[in-house]
Amino acid sequence: MPSLIKMAAIAKIMHDFPARIGWLGGLGLAALAAALILTMTLLLPARDEIASLNQEIRQALLRQPSNATSATEIRLKMDDFVGSLPRHDEINTTLNLLHDLAAKHHLSLKNSDYRPTQTKGIARMRITVKTEGSYSDLRSFLQEIPQTLPALAVEQLSVSRQKISDTKLETVVEFTLFYAQTDMKRS
Repeated sequence: MPSLIKMAAIAKIMHDFPARIGWLGGLGLAALAAALILTMTLLLPARDEIASLNQEIRQALLRQPSNATSATEIRLKMDDFVGSLPRHDEINTTLNLLHDLAAKHHLSLKNSDYRPTQTKGIARMRITVKTEGSYSDLRSFLQEIPQTLPALAVEQLSVSRQKISDTKLETVVEFTLFYAQTDMKRS
């Protein structure tokens, strides 16, 4: 009999519970239940996955090859690279080479614009030139630039012609010339 009384008391509490907590309490319980479900279904597996990935990263770092490049080697390679760039006082020679290369490929350079960027160490100069010539001349000119002027990068190329039947193309080529400031050591 005592268990029936306890069961009746529990049933009464359960019956009166919604009225006691009100609708805000019910909303809070629903939010709590949603948070528990979210934690169990999403957050705990994600935490386990993160722990697993962290372990993989640690193992990968331990397996790094022993022939990693030292800071001294990196510095020497950087110095060699900067040393291979033209110096500030060699820019005119480099620009003359660009014009000579264009002439070699039967391209006429028009309306050149040169804009240097002031920095320490490796500096840049934006060079914009308008050219006129055939497609094959333009292509061979652009293909020869990396061998002749390795410090010059083609940034943008715009090609147009007045009529479809025209064999001459009008182009605007934007280059970036990388050069070393004069105060840097040359290898």
